[in-house]
Amino acid sequence: MTLADLRGPLRITVGLHRRVLCAGLALVLLAAIALPAGRWYVQSLTEDLAATGCRVENTVSGCGIEVRGFLSRSLYVAKMFSYVALGVSGLLPLLLGAFVAGPLIGREFESGTYRLQWTQSVSPARWLAARLAVPAAAVLLVLPAFALLAAWIRRGTAGTWYPVQWYEVPVYGTIGPVAVGSALLGIAVGALAGLLIGRTVPAMAATVAAVGSVGAVIVLLRPLFWPALDGPAPGGENWVLSDQAKGTGSRYHPESHFWPLQLVESAILLALAAAATVAAFALLRRRHR
Repeated sequence: MTLADLRGPLRITVGLHRRVLCAGLALVLLAAIALPAGRWYVQSLTEDLAATGCRVENTVSGCGIEVRGFLSRSLYVAKMFSYVALGVSGLLPLLLGAFVAGPLIGREFESGTYRLQWTQSVSPARWLAARLAVPAAAVLLVLPAFALLAAWIRRGTAGTWYPVQWYEVPVYGTIGPVAVGSALLGIAVGALAGLLIGRTVPAMAATVAAVGSVGAVIVLLRPLFWPALDGPAPGGENWVLSDQAKGTGSRYHPESHFWPLQLVESAILLALAAAATVAAFALLRRRHR
């Protein structure tokens, strides 16, 4: 199967769902604009506070309003980053999975419209490949660049009063390859659920439940994906897993563990996505030979 073989089914898929695809792209672009705008805003607030002669470290008489305003606005920006990260790492895989399970696959089986394409020289395998290629291509084209942007913005918060920590659950799932792996897993699980159930709403609900459950288990197991260090945590952004007790020190992941943890988790997510994709094609071939 080549790209030329998928050209027709791809055009049909994009044409049928172009509004949803455009809306999703617009939301990602909006988030991509909001993050650097927030960083610029905090820098502007810092410069404005410095121009007044006031300092957060040593608030003198007459500076209370300026300092409180600076801190509250800086906190709003940090929260905005967390909300955007939650949308990308938590909601995006669920939405992608539900979209594939329902509108892309489940609805066609429920209405029977898939038979029309299968009788027009489009094999079931090509039909399913086109359904998966459209959202997967969107993820691979957009999310890596967004993850790099989010990682750059996060590093810019290191010297602020409200730094965004790399190990926070929504942030961690946004600033590395885990974001791509989670999104692809949502797509693969959505395809499998759509084929298994064949009804729009139940397939979407099953996908959200399955992807959400896998995501929750992954988050719980995340600290185990790379050996943690024991002893007093040095300075820097350390993910402390257990606080000091009885003088035995702590268990923690230093920031240098970010990439090993990310790569191991990404490999697990991609393996699960590949398994779900293979199962979807096997199911389709078994049912519609």
